[in-house]
Amino acid sequence: MFFLLSKLLLFFLSPIWWVLMLLLAFMVFNNFKKRRLLLVLAIGILIVFSNQLIYYQVSGWWEGELEKSESLQQYEGIILLGGFSNYRSKSRRIQFTRSSDRLLQAVRLYKEGKANRFIFTGGSSRIIIREKSSGEFLKEYLVLLGIPEDSILTEWQARNTYENAVETWKLLKAEGISDKKFLLVTSGFHMKRALGCFKKVGIDVTPFKTDALQGNVPPEIWECFMPSASVLATWELLFKEWVGYAVYSVKGYV
Repeated sequence: MFFLLSKLLLFFLSPIWWVLMLLLAFMVFNNFKKRRLLLVLAIGILIVFSNQLIYYQVSGWWEGELEKSESLQQYEGIILLGGFSNYRSKSRRIQFTRSSDRLLQAVRLYKEGKANRFIFTGGSSRIIIREKSSGEFLKEYLVLLGIPEDSILTEWQARNTYENAVETWKLLKAEGISDKKFLLVTSGFHMKRALGCFKKVGIDVTPFKTDALQGNVPPEIWECFMPSASVLATWELLFKEWVGYAVYSVKGYV
């Protein structure tokens, strides 16, 4: 039930959705005394949440700086969280999404000798349509990249971050390595919630953030006054993460 409710709640966490609802209300409620306020609010949301400088500052505050690989120690394994790929059954191909930097950075860390093995966690988050989960096809892909099969552990039961932590702990416990130190690789905006969940279940993890939402450099002066459609759309990721972190805190997951 919690999983289903969380999906329904996230539907409303988009500034674009807020603007559309306000504009719809503006057109429908002709007799509303403060009808003009609805239009002002819609325009205000568009201006604020499409501003590149505001987004740059807020995303940087939430994510923090990316870690340097040179400062990392030797770890038992790299825990890689899914959510960056899906499987297209008709073409029998893996399709990677914007968060695929998780995979690229994790492979790099392994090749640099930072860990002895891969632990991949990620199932399907679809509610109605059953799709092939990431754990079922990512192991084959890692082998193609040159990772020895006997050094890859996968689980594909988890549907959210909390279940990622729980199912990974079960996997590590079964392998007799639950007391070892691990690198946790996931997106920068998602790291605080993931780190809290994994530490809560008793896994000793060191964070390694990837695919930061904050740009490499601050926007140019002229960009600060130019609305950005991509920035407006990307706020949804932060809002979902903030609500997710708040709900996990209430439920005691982090």
